[in-house]
Amino acid sequence: MKALIVDDEDDIGFMVSRFLQKEGIATDVSNRINDARKQLNQKDYDLYILDINLPDGTGFDLIPTIHEQNDPYNIVMISAHDGPEEARKLDEFQVDAFIKKPFTKNEVIQVVQGFKS
Repeated sequence: MKALIVDDEDDIGFMVSRFLQKEGIATDVSNRINDARKQLNQKDYDLYILDINLPDGTGFDLIPTIHEQNDPYNIVMISAHDGPEEARKLDEFQVDAFIKKPFTKNEVIQVVQGFKS
């Protein structure tokens, strides 16, 4: 399994990457949408963990590209923002899971293990 993590907070991207690597998942990390798009053009991923708010857009901006390029895949959004607008977009973009910041290692692992089964 391969995962792309996109979060503008480098420490969070690194931390989630380490959680996943300990579960045997190869990871790439990006902190900008434009960089993530380049990675999407170079590799196929099974799992995407996307922050909602990024300096150059939102994690939702990447989802159409993911839909075009890969199948099957799972998308997890992470954010401190979990209001009605975000909930609507999670449904609209067919996001598989949402993890609210701050989160624990166990929350991330539990979500990911659900995709590995």
